[in-house]
Amino acid sequence: MKTGIQKALILVCAIGLSACASTNKSIYHWGDYSETAYNHKHEPSDETREKHKQALLAIIENAAKENKKIPPGIYAELATLELQVNNVVEAQAYLQQEKALFPESAQLIDAMLNKMNKAG
Repeated sequence: MKTGIQKALILVCAIGLSACASTNKSIYHWGDYSETAYNHKHEPSDETREKHKQALLAIIENAAKENKKIPPGIYAELATLELQVNNVVEAQAYLQQEKALFPESAQLIDAMLNKMNKAG
């Protein structure tokens, strides 16, 4: 009898944990961020940079479809990727979008924009 109750309890716990694990309670849509960021960090190349950029753009595009928000820093990270290939105008535009979406980042974004402007 004890063994049957223990097995039933384990089964109920396993089902409960699997239900919790499958529910993503994040308010943000992260898409493939972790995978592509990891790949680009550990094997930096034009290919991994481009894949990560496409993943970031997909996050922006798909967030609304998933009824989620764009995570903080996505536009700033896109700006960083653009700066790596000297696309300053696009980088500035992404930073402005980050600032508009997350006004609390204004001081940091303004400092970044000022530094870019001083660097030419």
